[in-house]
Parts: sequence; C-alpha cells; structure tokens
Amino acid sequence: MFRKLFYILILLFIYDEVFAQGFDWQYSARLPSSSPSFFIGLTGEYNHLIHSGNLDFTEAQNSCATYTKGTGEGYSEGIRGEYWITGLLAFYGEILYVNSPGNFTVQAEPLPRIGQLLQTEYDFSTTMTYFLIEPGIKYRLFDSHFHAGAGLQIGFLMNDNSIHKERIIGPDNAPPFPSGSYERIISDGKISSLNTFFIEPRIQFGYDLTYGIGKYATPTISIGIPVFDLTKSSGWKRWAFSAGLTIFLGI
Repeated sequence: MFRKLFYILILLFIYDEVFAQGFDWQYSARLPSSSPSFFIGLTGEYNHLIHSGNLDFTEAQNSCATYTKGTGEGYSEGIRGEYWITGLLAFYGEILYVNSPGNFTVQAEPLPRIGQLLQTEYDFSTTMTYFLIEPGIKYRLFDSHFHAGAGLQIGFLMNDNSIHKERIIGPDNAPPFPSGSYERIISDGKISSLNTFFIEPRIQFGYDLTYGIGKYATPTISIGIPVFDLTKSSGWKRWAFSAGLTIFLGI
C-alpha cells in the first residue's frame, strides 16, 4: 500500500515538474530531475525584405527620380536568451548583428539625344548593417510546444554602403555614355540621410524541439512591421519576413 502511494506521489511530482518547465527531461520515473528556467543560445535568421517609400534621388543637387519599391535578401546572427516564468510563458532577449540590403530601380524621363529619345533607368543598391536588441515575450499555444511571440526591435545603424547607377535601356541603337559604357556610376548621387536608429515591432511563431537533456532548438518564422521611416526626410519603410533557428542550452 505504502509502495503504491510512494509511486503515485513520484508520478505526480514528475508531472508537475514537466508541466512547470514545458519539457520532459526526466531520465526516468525513478530518477526525477529538475529543469532549468534560463536558457541561452546562438540564433540566426534569413530575412526577405520589402522596401517601400518615396525616396527622392538627386545628382549634383538636381532632382532625377523617385524610388518607391525595392527588395533585399539579408541575414541576422547573434545570441538569444529565454527565461521561463511558467511552462507556457517565457520572456526572451536578443542581441543581433543585422545585414539589411535593399535594391531599387526606376525609369528616368526619356531624354532627347542625337535625334532620338534616350531611355535610361536609375539603380540604387545599399547594404545597411545594424546592432540590434530585442526584448519580447512568447506563449505556448494549445498546451503544446508551438508558440506565438511578440517583441520590439531597437536597431542602431553601424554602417551604410550605397551605390547609385544609371543604365541605358533603349532604344536598341542608342549610343553609349561618353565613357563608352552603357552603364555609369553616379558618384555624387544622394537620397535623404538615414536615421541612426529605428524601432520595429515583430510577431513570431515557432516550435520548441528538444534534442537532449536541458537542450532544445527553436525554428521560427516572423514578421517585422515598420513603424518609423529609415530616412530622416523621406518616406522609407521596410517589411522583414524572416525564417530562423536558435539552439538553446539550459544554464
């Protein structure tokens, strides 16, 4: 009788411990072990970026065109920590290095040249790098290892590398630029100055997959929602659609 009661108490204790931590990391029913509440790990993401705005491009202070749409393929890498308040609720924090490129193209107004209309297009390519911190919260759905989360990204601009080009696209018999090429780099091309930091809320979905005692990996998908412009005096917003993976270790 007492042996059965003892086993029942052990099972109840194990169930409570598993639910409290959200993971089944017991070696066996005979060897119950406590689970850590704080985890830290390496994280990385692939980011598909969609840019939109009203970026006025000038060359030698002369207005040339307005960029409105662009795309980019970037990445981020860094560390992430999670602290579990209950088996369903956790706070997290990230420190990231973010590579954020953008490519814009717009056709210029046709220009008369040697008895014909010359058609060109402007190309703006940029790679911005940010130091980013993100506090957030995540909650497990349906008492499972699937979760939904929300965070606030705060990014600080580290570097910006931009190139402006003009390219002749027609007509077929159009003469090249005086340099002899059909493409030229615009050394004095400019857009509005970039803001030194940005704030961006992010929604995240993922799954916590255990792969060892006190260890789990979390694949995620997320959406970064633009709130503020990236530039000081022109409209430039960026949507970030991301897929990532974090590998955690309890400490």
